[in-house]
Amino acid sequence: MRSWLWPIIIAIICLPVVILATGVSLPGIGDAPASPRPQSLPDGDQELAWIHTTTSATTWERFVSGMMRTQMNVPGLQIDDSHAFQDSTTAVPELVLSMQGRTGKLHIRWYKIRSDVTAADWIRALAARDPAPLAIIGGGSTDRAVDLSKALNDQNEWRGDRPLLLITTATADKIASPEDPPGSLPTRPLIDLYPDRSFRFCFTNRQMAEAVLDFVWENPDLRPQSFVALARLAAGSGAIAVLPQAGTVERFRPHVLSVLWDDDPYSTDLHRQFTEAARDISGGDDRIIFSQWHVPFSVGGFLRANLYEARTAESLARQLRESTPQRMLLVVPAITQPARRLLQAVSQASILSSQRLVVVTGDGIPVNAIYRDGEFAWPTSAIDMPLVLFTHNNPLGWDDYKNNNAPEGYELRPPTSTEDALHFRDLGAIVAQACYPTEAEQARFGTRGGLIARANDLQLRFHERSPVFFNTNGERRGGTGEYVVVLRPREDAEVGNLLPVMSAWKREADRSWTLVRSMNVDPRKIGRAGELP
Repeated sequence: MRSWLWPIIIAIICLPVVILATGVSLPGIGDAPASPRPQSLPDGDQELAWIHTTTSATTWERFVSGMMRTQMNVPGLQIDDSHAFQDSTTAVPELVLSMQGRTGKLHIRWYKIRSDVTAADWIRALAARDPAPLAIIGGGSTDRAVDLSKALNDQNEWRGDRPLLLITTATADKIASPEDPPGSLPTRPLIDLYPDRSFRFCFTNRQMAEAVLDFVWENPDLRPQSFVALARLAAGSGAIAVLPQAGTVERFRPHVLSVLWDDDPYSTDLHRQFTEAARDISGGDDRIIFSQWHVPFSVGGFLRANLYEARTAESLARQLRESTPQRMLLVVPAITQPARRLLQAVSQASILSSQRLVVVTGDGIPVNAIYRDGEFAWPTSAIDMPLVLFTHNNPLGWDDYKNNNAPEGYELRPPTSTEDALHFRDLGAIVAQACYPTEAEQARFGTRGGLIARANDLQLRFHERSPVFFNTNGERRGGTGEYVVVLRPREDAEVGNLLPVMSAWKREADRSWTLVRSMNVDPRKIGRAGELP
Protein backbone atom coordinates (compact mmCIF):
# COMPACT_ATOMS: atom_id res chain seq x y z
CA MET A 1 0.00 0.00 0.00
CA ARG A 2 2.78 2.40 0.90
CA SER A 3 4.52 1.74 -2.41
CA TRP A 4 1.59 3.45 -4.16
CA LEU A 5 1.40 6.45 -1.79
CA TRP A 6 4.25 8.54 -3.14
CA PRO A 7 3.32 8.14 -6.84
CA ILE A 8 -0.22 9.28 -6.01
CA ILE A 9 1.02 12.35 -4.10
CA ILE A 10 3.38 13.29 -6.93
CA ALA A 11 0.58 12.88 -9.49
CA ILE A 12 -1.74 15.13 -7.46
CA ILE A 13 0.94 17.83 -7.25
CA CYS A 14 1.97 17.64 -10.90
CA LEU A 15 -1.48 17.26 -12.49
CA PRO A 16 -2.41 20.99 -12.31
CA VAL A 17 0.95 21.91 -13.83
CA VAL A 18 0.44 19.50 -16.71
CA ILE A 19 -3.10 20.80 -17.31
CA LEU A 20 -1.95 24.43 -17.37
CA ALA A 21 0.91 23.54 -19.73
CA THR A 22 -1.63 22.18 -22.21
CA GLY A 23 -3.49 25.52 -22.18
CA VAL A 24 -6.51 24.41 -20.16
CA SER A 25 -7.55 27.00 -17.58
CA LEU A 26 -8.44 26.09 -14.02
CA PRO A 27 -10.96 27.98 -11.86
CA GLY A 28 -9.26 30.84 -10.01
CA ILE A 29 -5.98 30.28 -11.88
CA GLY A 30 -5.01 32.27 -14.94
CA ASP A 31 -8.17 34.39 -14.93
CA ALA A 32 -7.96 37.73 -16.72
CA PRO A 33 -6.82 40.57 -14.45
CA ALA A 34 -9.47 42.83 -13.03
CA SER A 35 -10.36 45.58 -15.47
CA PRO A 36 -10.45 49.20 -14.25
CA ARG A 37 -13.96 50.54 -13.83
CA PRO A 38 -14.29 54.31 -13.48
CA GLN A 39 -17.17 55.64 -11.43
CA SER A 40 -20.14 57.15 -13.25
CA LEU A 41 -21.01 60.84 -12.94
CA PRO A 42 -24.35 62.46 -12.13
CA ASP A 43 -25.75 64.62 -14.91
CA GLY A 44 -24.11 68.05 -14.92
CA ASP A 45 -21.16 67.01 -12.72
CA GLN A 46 -17.51 66.75 -13.78
CA GLU A 47 -14.48 64.79 -12.60
CA LEU A 48 -10.79 65.15 -11.94
CA ALA A 49 -9.08 61.73 -11.83
CA TRP A 50 -6.29 61.47 -9.23
CA ILE A 51 -4.24 58.50 -10.50
CA HIS A 52 -1.71 57.12 -8.03
CA THR A 53 -0.51 53.78 -6.71
CA THR A 54 -2.28 51.87 -3.97
CA THR A 55 0.66 52.68 -1.68
CA SER A 56 0.01 56.45 -1.89
CA ALA A 57 -2.30 56.60 1.13
CA THR A 58 -0.12 59.16 2.93
CA THR A 59 0.06 61.34 -0.17
CA TRP A 60 -3.73 61.14 -0.56
CA GLU A 61 -4.17 62.10 3.09
CA ARG A 62 -2.01 65.20 2.61
CA PHE A 63 -3.78 65.94 -0.67
CA VAL A 64 -7.16 65.81 1.09
CA SER A 65 -5.81 67.94 3.94
CA GLY A 66 -4.62 70.58 1.47
CA MET A 67 -7.82 70.48 -0.58
CA MET A 68 -9.97 70.93 2.54
CA ARG A 69 -7.99 74.06 3.37
CA THR A 70 -8.82 75.45 -0.07
CA GLN A 71 -12.18 76.45 1.44
CA MET A 72 -10.26 79.05 3.46
CA ASN A 73 -8.98 80.71 0.25
CA VAL A 74 -11.89 80.43 -2.20
CA PRO A 75 -15.10 82.16 -1.01
CA GLY A 76 -18.21 80.04 -1.44
CA LEU A 77 -16.32 76.78 -2.02
CA GLN A 78 -17.57 73.75 -0.10
CA ILE A 79 -15.90 70.34 0.00
CA ASP A 80 -17.51 67.07 1.07
CA ASP A 81 -14.93 64.64 2.44
CA SER A 82 -17.39 61.99 3.68
CA HIS A 83 -16.06 59.47 1.14
CA ALA A 84 -12.42 60.55 1.18
CA PHE A 85 -11.26 57.67 3.36
CA GLN A 86 -12.77 54.26 2.65
CA ASP A 87 -12.48 51.09 4.74
CA SER A 88 -12.10 48.87 1.67
CA THR A 89 -8.85 49.08 -0.30
CA THR A 90 -10.78 48.41 -3.51
CA ALA A 91 -13.16 51.35 -2.98
CA VAL A 92 -12.66 54.63 -4.84
CA PRO A 93 -12.04 57.50 -2.39
CA GLU A 94 -13.33 60.87 -3.50
CA LEU A 95 -13.78 64.53 -2.62
CA VAL A 96 -16.80 66.43 -3.91
CA LEU A 97 -16.42 70.16 -4.55
CA SER A 98 -19.38 72.50 -4.89
CA MET A 99 -19.88 76.25 -5.03
CA GLN A 100 -22.60 78.16 -3.26
CA GLY A 101 -25.32 79.14 -5.70
CA ARG A 102 -24.18 76.62 -8.35
CA THR A 103 -25.62 73.20 -9.13
CA GLY A 104 -22.71 71.41 -10.81
CA LYS A 105 -20.32 69.43 -8.60
CA LEU A 106 -16.68 68.54 -9.19
CA HIS A 107 -15.60 65.04 -8.12
CA ILE A 108 -11.92 64.30 -7.39
CA ARG A 109 -11.48 60.52 -7.32
CA TRP A 110 -8.47 58.37 -6.52
CA TYR A 111 -8.13 55.65 -9.14
CA LYS A 112 -5.51 53.24 -7.85
CA ILE A 113 -2.64 51.79 -9.86
CA ARG A 114 -2.04 48.16 -8.93
CA SER A 115 0.16 45.36 -10.20
CA ASP A 116 -2.64 44.30 -12.55
CA VAL A 117 -3.97 47.78 -13.44
CA THR A 118 -1.56 50.32 -14.89
CA ALA A 119 -1.90 54.03 -15.48
CA ALA A 120 -2.45 53.29 -19.18
CA ASP A 121 -5.32 50.93 -18.26
CA TRP A 122 -7.06 53.68 -16.33
CA ILE A 123 -6.55 56.17 -19.16
CA ARG A 124 -8.18 53.78 -21.66
CA ALA A 125 -11.07 53.10 -19.31
CA LEU A 126 -11.65 56.80 -18.62
CA ALA A 127 -11.51 57.57 -22.33
CA ALA A 128 -14.42 55.18 -22.93
CA ARG A 129 -16.63 56.78 -20.28
CA ASP A 130 -18.99 59.64 -21.09
CA PRO A 131 -18.05 62.23 -20.02
CA ALA A 132 -14.27 61.98 -19.88
CA PRO A 133 -12.49 63.68 -16.95
CA LEU A 134 -11.65 67.34 -17.26
CA ALA A 135 -8.13 66.54 -16.09
CA ILE A 136 -5.85 63.86 -14.70
CA ILE A 137 -4.00 64.74 -11.49
CA GLY A 138 -0.74 62.85 -10.95
CA GLY A 139 2.97 62.86 -11.53
CA GLY A 140 4.11 62.57 -7.94
CA SER A 141 7.50 61.55 -9.36
CA THR A 142 9.12 61.93 -12.75
CA ASP A 143 8.55 58.27 -13.61
CA ARG A 144 4.83 58.57 -12.83
CA ALA A 145 4.57 61.80 -14.79
CA VAL A 146 6.22 60.15 -17.80
CA ASP A 147 3.86 57.16 -17.62
CA LEU A 148 0.77 59.36 -17.47
CA SER A 149 2.01 61.71 -20.18
CA LYS A 150 2.73 58.89 -22.60
CA ALA A 151 -0.56 57.12 -21.86
CA LEU A 152 -2.52 60.33 -22.43
CA ASN A 153 -0.63 61.19 -25.59
CA ASP A 154 -1.20 57.69 -27.03
CA GLN A 155 -4.94 57.81 -26.35
CA ASN A 156 -6.54 59.61 -29.29
CA GLU A 157 -10.26 58.91 -28.88
CA TRP A 158 -12.18 60.45 -26.00
CA ARG A 159 -15.81 61.11 -25.17
CA GLY A 160 -15.26 64.85 -25.32
CA ASP A 161 -12.11 66.94 -25.09
CA ARG A 162 -8.79 65.33 -24.26
CA PRO A 163 -8.21 65.79 -20.52
CA LEU A 164 -5.48 68.02 -19.18
CA LEU A 165 -2.60 66.61 -17.13
CA LEU A 166 -1.99 68.39 -13.83
CA ILE A 167 1.52 67.45 -12.66
CA THR A 168 1.82 67.70 -8.89
CA THR A 169 5.47 67.23 -7.77
CA ALA A 170 7.55 65.80 -10.66
CA THR A 171 10.49 68.20 -11.07
CA ALA A 172 12.66 66.88 -13.94
CA ASP A 173 13.23 69.44 -16.70
CA LYS A 174 14.16 66.95 -19.37
CA ILE A 175 13.96 63.21 -19.87
CA ALA A 176 15.77 60.74 -22.11
CA SER A 177 14.53 60.48 -25.68
CA PRO A 178 15.02 57.53 -28.09
CA GLU A 179 16.86 59.95 -30.38
CA ASP A 180 19.47 60.79 -27.73
CA PRO A 181 22.91 59.20 -28.36
CA PRO A 182 23.92 56.59 -25.75
CA GLY A 183 25.43 58.20 -22.69
CA SER A 184 24.26 61.71 -23.61
CA LEU A 185 22.25 64.04 -21.41
CA PRO A 186 18.44 63.96 -21.77
CA THR A 187 17.11 66.51 -24.25
CA ARG A 188 13.31 66.17 -24.34
CA PRO A 189 11.34 68.48 -22.00
CA LEU A 190 9.03 66.53 -19.73
CA ILE A 191 6.23 69.03 -20.31
CA ASP A 192 6.32 68.22 -24.06
CA LEU A 193 5.45 64.53 -23.67
CA TYR A 194 1.77 65.52 -23.64
CA PRO A 195 2.08 68.84 -25.48
CA ASP A 196 -0.24 71.79 -24.90
CA ARG A 197 -2.31 69.81 -22.37
CA SER A 198 0.12 69.55 -19.43
CA PHE A 199 0.36 71.99 -16.52
CA ARG A 200 3.02 71.68 -13.83
CA PHE A 201 2.16 73.04 -10.37
CA CYS A 202 5.60 72.53 -8.81
CA PHE A 203 8.94 74.09 -9.66
CA THR A 204 11.42 72.31 -11.93
CA ASN A 205 14.95 71.21 -11.07
CA ARG A 206 16.35 74.23 -12.91
CA GLN A 207 14.09 76.61 -11.01
CA MET A 208 15.10 74.96 -7.72
CA ALA A 209 18.80 75.29 -8.53
CA GLU A 210 18.44 78.93 -9.56
CA ALA A 211 16.48 79.81 -6.42
CA VAL A 212 18.90 78.09 -4.03
CA LEU A 213 21.97 79.63 -5.66
CA ASP A 214 20.33 83.05 -5.81
CA PHE A 215 19.68 82.85 -2.07
CA VAL A 216 23.23 81.69 -1.35
CA TRP A 217 24.81 84.41 -3.47
CA GLU A 218 22.66 87.03 -1.69
CA ASN A 219 23.97 85.97 1.73
CA PRO A 220 27.61 86.87 2.55
CA ASP A 221 27.83 84.20 5.26
CA LEU A 222 26.89 81.43 2.81
CA ARG A 223 28.31 82.26 -0.60
CA PRO A 224 31.81 81.28 -1.74
CA GLN A 225 34.56 83.61 -0.59
CA SER A 226 38.29 83.67 0.02
CA PHE A 227 39.19 83.75 3.70
CA VAL A 228 42.69 85.00 2.88
CA ALA A 229 41.37 87.89 0.85
CA LEU A 230 38.82 88.73 3.50
CA ALA A 231 41.41 88.68 6.25
CA ARG A 232 43.62 91.13 4.32
CA LEU A 233 40.74 93.44 3.53
CA ALA A 234 39.47 93.39 7.10
CA ALA A 235 42.91 94.00 8.53
CA GLY A 236 43.44 96.99 6.27
CA SER A 237 40.05 98.63 6.69
CA GLY A 238 38.73 97.40 10.02
CA ALA A 239 35.49 96.47 8.25
CA ILE A 240 33.84 93.14 7.57
CA ALA A 241 34.34 92.28 3.91
CA VAL A 242 31.94 90.32 1.76
CA LEU A 243 32.37 88.18 -1.33
CA PRO A 244 34.89 89.86 -3.62
CA GLN A 245 33.24 90.86 -6.88
CA ALA A 246 35.01 91.27 -10.22
CA GLY A 247 37.71 93.89 -9.77
CA THR A 248 37.86 93.64 -5.96
CA VAL A 249 40.05 90.57 -5.59
CA GLU A 250 40.72 89.68 -9.20
CA ARG A 251 42.41 86.35 -8.56
CA PHE A 252 39.60 84.87 -6.52
CA ARG A 253 37.31 82.45 -8.33
CA PRO A 254 34.43 80.73 -6.53
CA HIS A 255 34.80 76.99 -6.00
CA VAL A 256 31.82 74.69 -6.56
CA LEU A 257 32.25 71.04 -5.64
CA SER A 258 29.57 68.56 -6.64
CA VAL A 259 28.78 64.89 -6.19
CA LEU A 260 26.28 63.01 -8.36
CA TRP A 261 24.95 59.46 -8.24
CA ASP A 262 25.05 58.03 -11.75
CA ASP A 263 22.24 55.50 -11.26
CA ASP A 264 19.71 58.13 -10.14
CA PRO A 265 18.10 60.22 -12.94
CA TYR A 266 16.95 62.80 -10.36
CA SER A 267 20.54 63.25 -9.21
CA THR A 268 22.02 63.55 -12.70
CA ASP A 269 19.39 66.04 -13.90
CA LEU A 270 19.52 68.20 -10.76
CA HIS A 271 23.33 68.19 -10.92
CA ARG A 272 23.16 69.43 -14.49
CA GLN A 273 20.78 72.23 -13.52
CA PHE A 274 22.94 73.32 -10.57
CA THR A 275 26.03 73.41 -12.77
CA GLU A 276 24.36 75.54 -15.45
CA ALA A 277 22.71 77.82 -12.89
CA ALA A 278 26.05 78.33 -11.08
CA ARG A 279 27.70 79.40 -14.34
CA ASP A 280 24.92 81.89 -15.00
CA ILE A 281 24.90 83.44 -11.54
CA SER A 282 28.69 83.74 -11.30
CA GLY A 283 29.14 85.38 -14.69
CA GLY A 284 30.35 82.46 -16.83
CA ASP A 285 32.91 79.65 -16.90
CA ASP A 286 35.85 82.00 -16.27
CA ARG A 287 34.42 83.11 -12.94
CA ILE A 288 33.98 79.73 -11.28
CA ILE A 289 35.97 76.55 -10.67
CA PHE A 290 34.06 73.26 -10.84
CA SER A 291 35.14 69.95 -9.36
CA GLN A 292 32.89 66.94 -9.48
CA TRP A 293 32.79 63.34 -8.27
CA HIS A 294 30.72 60.49 -9.68
CA VAL A 295 29.26 57.82 -7.39
CA PRO A 296 28.18 54.80 -9.48
CA PHE A 297 25.57 53.48 -7.04
CA SER A 298 23.15 55.14 -4.61
CA VAL A 299 22.51 51.86 -2.75
CA GLY A 300 24.03 51.67 0.71
CA GLY A 301 23.43 51.29 4.41
CA PHE A 302 21.49 53.57 6.69
CA LEU A 303 24.44 55.60 7.99
CA ARG A 304 27.52 53.85 6.64
CA ALA A 305 28.65 55.18 3.27
CA ASN A 306 29.08 52.69 0.46
CA LEU A 307 32.57 52.15 -0.92
CA TYR A 308 32.34 54.87 -3.58
CA GLU A 309 30.74 57.40 -1.23
CA ALA A 310 33.51 56.78 1.32
CA ARG A 311 36.19 57.31 -1.35
CA THR A 312 34.45 60.50 -2.46
CA ALA A 313 34.36 61.78 1.12
CA GLU A 314 38.11 61.17 1.49
CA SER A 315 38.76 62.94 -1.79
CA LEU A 316 36.68 65.92 -0.71
CA ALA A 317 38.56 66.06 2.59
CA ARG A 318 41.85 66.07 0.69
CA GLN A 319 40.58 68.92 -1.50
CA LEU A 320 39.78 70.96 1.60
CA ARG A 321 43.24 70.38 3.06
CA GLU A 322 45.10 71.30 -0.11
CA SER A 323 43.02 74.29 -1.27
CA THR A 324 43.55 77.94 -0.45
CA PRO A 325 41.45 78.77 2.65
CA GLN A 326 38.03 79.68 1.34
CA ARG A 327 34.36 78.81 1.66
CA MET A 328 33.12 76.50 -1.12
CA LEU A 329 29.77 75.21 -2.24
CA LEU A 330 29.13 71.48 -2.14
CA VAL A 331 26.27 70.48 -4.44
CA VAL A 332 24.57 67.27 -3.27
CA PRO A 333 21.73 66.44 -5.70
CA ALA A 334 20.30 63.46 -3.85
CA ILE A 335 17.48 62.14 -1.72
CA THR A 336 17.84 61.74 2.03
CA GLN A 337 19.59 58.36 2.32
CA PRO A 338 22.66 58.85 0.08
CA ALA A 339 22.98 62.50 1.11
CA ARG A 340 22.96 61.53 4.78
CA ARG A 341 25.66 58.88 4.28
CA LEU A 342 27.93 61.12 2.22
CA LEU A 343 27.69 64.22 4.42
CA GLN A 344 28.32 62.26 7.59
CA ALA A 345 31.36 60.67 5.96
CA VAL A 346 32.65 64.10 4.89
CA SER A 347 32.19 65.47 8.42
CA GLN A 348 34.14 62.52 9.82
CA ALA A 349 36.88 62.79 7.22
CA SER A 350 37.67 66.49 7.67
CA ILE A 351 37.49 68.89 10.59
CA LEU A 352 37.52 71.70 8.02
CA SER A 353 34.12 70.81 6.59
CA SER A 354 32.10 72.98 8.99
CA GLN A 355 34.13 76.11 8.17
CA ARG A 356 34.84 75.50 4.49
CA LEU A 357 31.67 73.96 3.02
CA VAL A 358 28.09 75.09 2.46
CA VAL A 359 25.91 72.25 1.18
CA VAL A 360 23.18 73.02 -1.36
CA THR A 361 20.53 70.67 -2.69
CA GLY A 362 17.02 70.57 -4.16
CA ASP A 363 13.83 69.07 -2.74
CA GLY A 364 15.17 65.52 -2.32
CA ILE A 365 15.80 66.03 1.40
CA PRO A 366 12.43 66.88 2.96
CA VAL A 367 12.10 69.03 6.04
CA ASN A 368 10.32 66.12 7.73
CA ALA A 369 13.52 64.07 7.55
CA ILE A 370 15.42 66.74 9.44
CA TYR A 371 12.85 68.11 11.87
CA ARG A 372 10.09 65.58 12.54
CA ASP A 373 12.23 62.46 12.01
CA GLY A 374 15.58 64.03 12.82
CA GLU A 375 16.45 61.76 15.73
CA PHE A 376 16.96 58.84 13.36
CA ALA A 377 16.66 60.14 9.78
CA TRP A 378 19.11 63.06 9.92
CA PRO A 379 21.93 62.96 12.50
CA THR A 380 22.40 66.68 13.02
CA SER A 381 25.09 66.12 15.65
CA ALA A 382 27.21 64.25 13.09
CA ILE A 383 26.72 66.60 10.12
CA ASP A 384 28.27 69.94 10.93
CA MET A 385 27.93 71.81 7.60
CA PRO A 386 25.35 74.50 6.81
CA LEU A 387 22.68 73.10 4.49
CA VAL A 388 20.44 75.01 2.06
CA LEU A 389 17.54 73.06 0.57
CA PHE A 390 14.45 73.84 -1.51
CA THR A 391 10.74 73.47 -0.76
CA HIS A 392 7.73 74.10 -3.03
CA ASN A 393 5.75 75.82 -0.28
CA ASN A 394 6.15 76.98 3.29
CA PRO A 395 7.33 73.94 5.32
CA LEU A 396 6.93 75.69 8.68
CA GLY A 397 3.46 77.18 8.21
CA TRP A 398 1.71 75.62 11.20
CA ASP A 399 -1.63 76.93 12.38
CA ASP A 400 -1.88 79.04 15.48
CA TYR A 401 -3.32 76.90 18.24
CA LYS A 402 -5.72 79.61 19.40
CA ASN A 403 -6.58 81.66 16.32
CA ASN A 404 -7.14 79.73 13.11
CA ASN A 405 -10.08 78.92 10.88
CA ALA A 406 -8.85 75.61 9.47
CA PRO A 407 -11.52 72.92 8.92
CA GLU A 408 -11.90 70.72 11.98
CA GLY A 409 -9.55 67.75 11.80
CA TYR A 410 -7.32 69.37 9.17
CA GLU A 411 -5.26 71.71 11.31
CA LEU A 412 -1.53 71.79 10.57
CA ARG A 413 0.48 71.04 13.69
CA PRO A 414 4.18 70.50 14.33
CA PRO A 415 6.30 68.53 13.91
CA THR A 416 5.04 67.47 10.44
CA SER A 417 6.12 69.80 7.64
CA THR A 418 3.35 71.84 6.05
CA GLU A 419 4.93 71.96 2.58
CA ASP A 420 2.85 69.32 0.81
CA ALA A 421 -0.50 70.27 2.39
CA LEU A 422 -0.03 73.94 1.48
CA HIS A 423 1.16 72.97 -2.00
CA PHE A 424 -2.02 70.97 -2.57
CA ARG A 425 -4.07 73.82 -1.05
CA ASP A 426 -2.74 76.20 -3.69
CA LEU A 427 -3.29 73.63 -6.44
CA GLY A 428 -6.88 73.20 -5.25
CA ALA A 429 -7.51 76.95 -5.20
CA ILE A 430 -6.27 77.39 -8.78
CA VAL A 431 -8.34 74.44 -10.01
CA ALA A 432 -11.50 75.49 -8.16
CA GLN A 433 -11.32 79.08 -9.40
CA ALA A 434 -10.77 77.86 -12.96
CA CYS A 435 -13.59 75.29 -12.85
CA TYR A 436 -16.13 77.74 -11.43
CA PRO A 437 -16.07 80.94 -13.54
CA THR A 438 -17.60 84.10 -12.16
CA GLU A 439 -21.18 84.87 -13.07
CA ALA A 440 -19.99 87.38 -15.66
CA GLU A 441 -17.85 84.70 -17.36
CA GLN A 442 -20.35 81.84 -17.32
CA ALA A 443 -22.07 82.84 -20.58
CA ARG A 444 -18.71 82.90 -22.35
CA PHE A 445 -17.95 79.31 -21.41
CA GLY A 446 -21.50 77.96 -21.69
CA THR A 447 -21.30 76.34 -18.27
CA ARG A 448 -24.07 74.17 -16.89
CA GLY A 449 -24.82 75.09 -13.32
CA GLY A 450 -21.80 77.37 -13.23
CA LEU A 451 -19.24 74.54 -13.67
CA ILE A 452 -16.78 74.23 -16.56
CA ALA A 453 -17.88 71.37 -18.84
CA ARG A 454 -14.96 71.14 -21.28
CA ALA A 455 -11.25 70.49 -20.81
CA ASN A 456 -10.49 73.02 -23.55
CA ASP A 457 -12.23 75.72 -21.51
CA LEU A 458 -10.30 74.70 -18.41
CA GLN A 459 -7.07 74.97 -20.41
CA LEU A 460 -8.02 78.51 -21.46
CA ARG A 461 -8.87 79.44 -17.89
CA PHE A 462 -5.42 78.33 -16.71
CA HIS A 463 -3.68 80.40 -19.37
CA GLU A 464 -5.81 83.47 -18.67
CA ARG A 465 -5.34 83.32 -14.91
CA SER A 466 -4.37 86.58 -13.21
CA PRO A 467 -1.89 86.81 -11.66
CA VAL A 468 -0.17 84.59 -14.20
CA PHE A 469 0.80 81.21 -12.77
CA PHE A 470 1.82 79.18 -15.87
CA ASN A 471 3.93 80.15 -18.85
CA THR A 472 2.81 79.40 -22.41
CA ASN A 473 4.18 75.82 -22.20
CA GLY A 474 2.27 75.01 -19.01
CA GLU A 475 5.28 75.27 -16.69
CA ARG A 476 4.89 77.09 -13.40
CA ARG A 477 6.51 80.49 -13.59
CA GLY A 478 9.57 81.00 -11.41
CA GLY A 479 10.98 84.08 -9.73
CA THR A 480 8.41 84.25 -6.95
CA GLY A 481 6.83 81.80 -4.50
CA GLU A 482 9.94 79.64 -4.07
CA TYR A 483 11.04 78.67 -0.55
CA VAL A 484 14.45 77.72 0.78
CA VAL A 485 15.29 76.29 4.18
CA VAL A 486 18.64 76.93 5.84
CA LEU A 487 20.10 74.73 8.57
CA ARG A 488 22.97 76.26 10.48
CA PRO A 489 24.74 74.10 13.07
CA ARG A 490 25.53 75.68 16.42
CA GLU A 491 26.98 74.54 19.72
CA ASP A 492 24.36 73.92 22.40
CA ALA A 493 25.91 74.34 25.84
CA GLU A 494 23.21 72.33 27.62
CA VAL A 495 23.16 69.36 25.27
CA GLY A 496 26.84 69.55 24.39
CA ASN A 497 26.56 68.81 20.69
CA LEU A 498 25.65 70.45 17.41
CA LEU A 499 22.03 71.46 16.94
CA PRO A 500 20.91 73.36 13.86
CA VAL A 501 18.98 76.58 13.65
CA MET A 502 16.34 76.20 10.96
CA SER A 503 14.99 79.16 9.00
CA ALA A 504 12.53 79.28 6.10
CA TRP A 505 12.70 82.03 3.47
CA LYS A 506 10.28 82.98 0.67
CA ARG A 507 11.11 84.70 -2.60
CA GLU A 508 8.80 87.65 -3.22
CA ALA A 509 7.56 89.15 -6.48
CA ASP A 510 10.50 91.58 -6.57
CA ARG A 511 12.83 88.53 -6.23
CA SER A 512 13.92 89.54 -2.72
CA TRP A 513 13.92 86.98 0.11
CA THR A 514 11.72 87.33 3.21
CA LEU A 515 12.24 85.41 6.43
CA VAL A 516 9.13 83.34 7.20
CA ARG A 517 10.16 81.58 10.41
CA SER A 518 13.34 80.83 12.33
CA MET A 519 13.65 78.34 15.18
CA ASN A 520 16.00 76.05 17.02
CA VAL A 521 15.71 72.37 16.15
CA ASP A 522 15.79 70.69 19.52
CA PRO A 523 14.83 66.99 19.57
CA ARG A 524 13.85 67.33 23.24
CA LYS A 525 10.90 69.58 22.28
CA ILE A 526 9.77 68.21 18.93
CA GLY A 527 6.16 67.03 18.95
CA ARG A 528 5.15 68.31 22.36
CA ALA A 529 1.39 68.79 22.39
CA GLY A 530 0.27 72.41 22.28
CA GLU A 531 3.76 73.80 21.69
CA LEU A 532 4.87 75.75 18.65
CA PRO A 533 8.59 76.21 18.05
